[in-house]
Amino acid sequence: MKRYILLILAALATVNFATFASADVIDPYDSMSAPPGTVALYSYFGQIHYPDIADNSGNKHHLGYDQSYMLLRPVYFMGQIADKLSYGVNAVLPLANVSLDGARNEFGLGDIGISPFIYLYENPESKLYLSFWEFIFMPSGNYDKNNAVNIGRDAWWFEHQLAFGWYPNKFGMDFNVNYFQFTESDKLKYNEPDALELETVVHYGITDKFRVGINAAYWIGTCDAAYDGISMPDTKPMNVKLGLNFSYAVSEKLTAGIRWMHDVKSENYPSGDWAYVRLAYTF
Repeated sequence: MKRYILLILAALATVNFATFASADVIDPYDSMSAPPGTVALYSYFGQIHYPDIADNSGNKHHLGYDQSYMLLRPVYFMGQIADKLSYGVNAVLPLANVSLDGARNEFGLGDIGISPFIYLYENPESKLYLSFWEFIFMPSGNYDKNNAVNIGRDAWWFEHQLAFGWYPNKFGMDFNVNYFQFTESDKLKYNEPDALELETVVHYGITDKFRVGINAAYWIGTCDAAYDGISMPDTKPMNVKLGLNFSYAVSEKLTAGIRWMHDVKSENYPSGDWAYVRLAYTF
């Protein structure tokens, strides 16, 4: 088992930036649609601190993973089908500084993602929304097989997302079902298992401008990881996160928010804390 843990540590240190930066970023009103022609820019400024990684029994081992990042996510609502189903496209542009145990730092561009989306149901009167988002991430991030720490994954990967939003009165809830598919890294010879993620934020408006929420996320791998084509028994990842969310409407066009998440249970997965500040601007 120790050999497997060391392999997982090596794999996480080299391929996981893009996943961490793009997954599990649900905030209040993320699932609401907008009129055709609307352009919005979401900016995330975050810090991830993972001092440990847990094995399949939940026992923690030292990891020393730290990451500071900026992620830009432009969203464009292109039009509507039958005058009621919105569709559009958005992108994920990550930039990060990653270190492992403070011994090695890498700074640069992460894996860029492109995502078309379509609303399957939207009702402004009942404020109920259901949409599908297809994220396609390219191996564009900086990668060097001779480095212990990298920002890119050296592989294509995909996130299929079903997003639900409901906003009656001051109460609101956003809920996502995400399925991740990863291709094998040619240089690393590591194949991360596909994973299912359930994430939500339940929020309430204290005032017309100030909103508080509770975040929760559950991540589970569908199978064991593989290294150089060989399955590694008992390496299926599992993770549960809980956190707090605060947002404030600075103006009609600008909303600022802060979110903190803590890993309450992990197996074959990093364990620590993650916080970011988000600015959402509608043009």
